Amino acid sequence: MLPLAVRKLSCNPALRRVGHRLHVNHLVRRLYCRLLSASGMLHVSCLGVDAVFKTSNSKQLAFMDYIITSERETIEAALCNLKAGDAFLDVGCHYGIYSVLASKMVGPTGRVIAVEPHPESLEVLRENLALNRCENVEVLNLAFSDTTGPLALAYNDNCAGPRRASDPPSTVHTAQGMAGDEALRHVPTPTAAKIDVEGHEYAVLSGLKQALSSPSCRRLCLEVHPPLLPPGIGKDEVLSLVRAYGLNVVSEHTRAADIHVVASR
Repeated sequence: MLPLAVRKLSCNPALRRVGHRLHVNHLVRRLYCRLLSASGMLHVSCLGVDAVFKTSNSKQLAFMDYIITSERETIEAALCNLKAGDAFLDVGCHYGIYSVLASKMVGPTGRVIAVEPHPESLEVLRENLALNRCENVEVLNLAFSDTTGPLALAYNDNCAGPRRASDPPSTVHTAQGMAGDEALRHVPTPTAAKIDVEGHEYAVLSGLKQALSSPSCRRLCLEVHPPLLPPGIGKDEVLSLVRAYGLNVVSEHTRAADIHVVASR
């Protein structure tokens, strides 16, 4: 495992800009991936729980390390109020960072619902759940939306997002879309939720009206991707919908083109 100080430096925007100017970022990244994946695993301590993560290759592991290192405050903001017996909803759970940590925090009497349509991410997610003995997690191989039916998504190496006209045909796949409230009919109302869906935020929020409006749902962590939102929908429309559900936006943090939003009631 690389020292945390080195891992933090790898996420430093200033160093990344210097590397870009010197045209060495690609070479440095390849070296970093090799060093990081020497053990094949990432060991993480967060909010009093310990977890270990594994991926299928060094690039995936480096991407996961980048998220854990650069978005630590966001992860903690989403999970900090969880306690034993709570329910956590992870929409766009990717490789399982939030789901695994939440599983350990809510304990055997709690519940985690992990939603992920990307087949390769789903495979890594299931492996990480097994590795951490997360038996209180239900995995939904779905794409949450505002309606139920087939949904065209574009896949890249790390995630899935709504299809756009510029997407190469080879990256476009059809996933099962489902309104979140319909998918959650037979599970406890989430105490907290995290949503990261690469520009599909408004539709996902619309489909979760019942769950997010419930007084039982105390916290929402939402990643907004303004450049990826559909025409006519901007950050203000997304946040207005969050407020319409009775949630108060308590923080907004911008990283590159993305906005990390925390809301609570």
